[in-house]
Amino acid sequence: MTRLVLSTLFLLFVAGPAGAQVGADLNISPKRVVFAPGERSATVYIFNQGDSPATYTVEMVDRVMLADGQIAAAAETGAVVDSAIDMVQYTPRRITLQPRESQAIRVRARAGEGGEHRTHLTVTALPSEDAGFTVEQATQPGADEVSVQVVALFSVSIPVIVRDGPADARAAVENLSIAASEAGPVLSLDLVRLGASSVYGDVEIRLGGDANAAVVTAVRGVAVYPEIGRRTVQAVLPAALAPGQTVTVTYRDDDAHPGEILATATLIAP
Repeated sequence: MTRLVLSTLFLLFVAGPAGAQVGADLNISPKRVVFAPGERSATVYIFNQGDSPATYTVEMVDRVMLADGQIAAAAETGAVVDSAIDMVQYTPRRITLQPRESQAIRVRARAGEGGEHRTHLTVTALPSEDAGFTVEQATQPGADEVSVQVVALFSVSIPVIVRDGPADARAAVENLSIAASEAGPVLSLDLVRLGASSVYGDVEIRLGGDANAAVVTAVRGVAVYPEIGRRTVQAVLPAALAPGQTVTVTYRDDDAHPGEILATATLIAP
């Protein structure tokens, strides 16, 4: 009887850190690109922080924010986004970097027809030439079962936003609550987008009713994109609250008007 040997290579797209991935030493800066009216060019830098040469592909992919704040490819969810993919040009589209080497990606955008448009610049590390099975490995005597090798590709995406007018960035903080967890008391809140534009900023948490008091913990770089109206944010507090103690939450803009307070709310511990 002839034995059939199947050698299969699965390439998994992973948008975020995980173990044993091809290109996990990939880094990108800045973390987002925003073209305000009249701004038409930007530069994004890719860094290979690893010890081996690496090759990357660069592409624009429409992605959407889900209700839990996760980002997913629009094509996989069926969701609709006001895409900027046809407004954005970029070069190069394939890059090979030596260890500790960087490369600039030039990004240009043209104006749209009003409103805010978004896509995501996505950089994916390609597997090396020896990532799969060799012929000898696949035809070893006794190999009568399916052989599977999984290679996870590390990918990093950053939003590219094109605005055709002033940002309508307004927000609210609602539904504050505190629950116990193994890590400590967790403050949960809903971050609500009220304007037509996306919002992006830092959630700062202070003890007491003074919005200028020292920050005890913060969640940085929290966005709410136009395809959703709100998302839940959680933060572990450094210590349990005493009954009657006040917690002040501030959402501070880090986009169109950096430092401006977009929303604030307070909670009194039961």
